[in-house]
Amino acid sequence: MSGFIASPPSPASPAGDKITGGAFWPEIEVNDFRDAMRVGGGTVTESRIKPALRDAMVTVGKDLKAWRLSKIAAGYTSLAAVPCNDDEIDGETAYVAQWRRAVYATATADLVETHRDLTATAEGARRAEEFMPTAADHRRNAIRAIRAILGRPGISVDLL
Repeated sequence: MSGFIASPPSPASPAGDKITGGAFWPEIEVNDFRDAMRVGGGTVTESRIKPALRDAMVTVGKDLKAWRLSKIAAGYTSLAAVPCNDDEIDGETAYVAQWRRAVYATATADLVETHRDLTATAEGARRAEEFMPTAADHRRNAIRAIRAILGRPGISVDLL
C-alpha cells in the first residue's frame, strides 16, 4: 500500500456562499451552481461566477416581474409559498426548481459566452467556436423554465 489517501477537493467557493435575490426569490448557493452546471471547478474564480449569477437573477427576475407582482398581490411572500399544481420535488415546488434552472442556465450561458475557456479541454480550446451552441442550449433551457413558471407552452408555432 502506498499510504496515499485521496481527499475530495475543497469547494471552489467558500462553503455556504450564497447570492440573495430579495425576499421573494430563493437564495442561490454558489457551490451548488458550480456542481450542478459543472462550472470550471476551481479554475473559474469567485469574481467571475458571482457577477454571472447576479446578472442571471436580474434577467430571470425581469422576465418574471409581472408574474411575481401578481403572486405578491395574491398574498404570497415567496416563490416557495406559491401553490404549484405539481407535487413537491425533492422538498421544493416545481416553481422553485424551474426558477433555479432558469438562473443556472442563464448564468452558465453567460460564462460560456464570455469565458470560452470555461468548458474547454485541450482540444476544445483550439475550437472555441464549437461552444457557442452550448451557450444557446443553456439559454433555451432558461427560456423553457421561465415559460413553465408562466404556464406557457415551451414552443409557439404559427402556420401560414
